[in-house]
Amino acid sequence: MILANLNPKFESAPYLTVPIERNLVENLPLDHFDKDGYEVPTLLERKHYEAQGIDLNNEIQYHIAPVQEWFTDTEKSERYLVLDHCMLLTRYAFAGEAREQLESVKQNRPILNKLLGIKPKWGIDFSLDYIDHDICMEVIHIEQDFDNIESAITAKEKLESIIENTDWYDGVCALIKRKDEWINLSSDDHSDYKARFFGWHRAFDNRKVFL
Repeated sequence: MILANLNPKFESAPYLTVPIERNLVENLPLDHFDKDGYEVPTLLERKHYEAQGIDLNNEIQYHIAPVQEWFTDTEKSERYLVLDHCMLLTRYAFAGEAREQLESVKQNRPILNKLLGIKPKWGIDFSLDYIDHDICMEVIHIEQDFDNIESAITAKEKLESIIENTDWYDGVCALIKRKDEWINLSSDDHSDYKARFFGWHRAFDNRKVFL
């Protein structure tokens, strides 16, 4: 495994400002709205991203979301250390004319408050596994959201340092020796154990999208 940092940058002003056809705002469904993450499965929300010219990348974990590949394995390894995914994520809020349009329609369609309540948020996601003929284990998996870009950038730089400066093979060997300490933990506690083992405070720290 050879990891290369693609050096993506967080969007500093993640706002959807371009209005769409009013009849779409009045009629497109908002089923399966993502209240926790970055997915854009609803047709109405997706139309706003398209109007803004924002790419909804569905090639990384088949997300329909504004994600950016972060680290990539140039060898595309399928055994030993295997990079499952590593990305930056952004959830866009509504502002400007797009928000004004939603406000004007919501009296007759209160469900639009789901869109109006979205706050911008930024996320980092890093998942690394170890696989050989006898072992298949998650080495580390970090997912963290942030309400402000300054905190997101700070965390990104810290995790980059961990990714680039950790001897992951030694880490795997050490985890295997301590397997009895984590193997029977619940999923979240298991992931937290491994995150702390490599110097990160908590595996999963996610934020709701509503204000």
